[in-house]
Amino acid sequence: MADQAIREAELDLLMSRLAHGDRTAFDNLYTELGRRALRLARLSVGEGAAPDVTQQVLERVFSRASDFTPGRPCLPWFYAILSNELRAERRRSARFLLDEDVAALAQSRSADAEDELLERELCRALEGAIAELDADAAAAIAALLGRAAPPDVKPATLRKRLSRAYAKLRILLGADHVG
Repeated sequence: MADQAIREAELDLLMSRLAHGDRTAFDNLYTELGRRALRLARLSVGEGAAPDVTQQVLERVFSRASDFTPGRPCLPWFYAILSNELRAERRRSARFLLDEDVAALAQSRSADAEDELLERELCRALEGAIAELDADAAAAIAALLGRAAPPDVKPATLRKRLSRAYAKLRILLGADHVG
């Protein structure tokens, strides 16, 4: 499993096992999440700091594993930790830059790359959640997003379908605690 990329569902399962105290799940998580962290860290903070940031992220994942809610997607949780570490590293390294214009440019470039990656990951998570919806709910969401014509139903029916779709999406995306 170490040589091939682990699918997101497998990552979710491994993270759930780790959250329940199964430390044997960490090796595979370390390998796969380490690749992802190192790739983004290289883009965000450069080759020199990337391995240290990656190590800090993986240590944080391991130490905060009990905070992870099993059954929720692992990657948004992981990328939030990674994002925080990248910001912290940029703040630490920015203290040594003498030219404020160069520092601002470096900050905006890395923030743009990070924002783009996070947006892609969130969009992929949303698409995966929409695929889990029933046909009526998916059609209502597609119409709301402008991807399809509204279904031929009464407005009240469409509103009810959207309401139910929102509720399902909140659960699927791990935001079931949000009102």
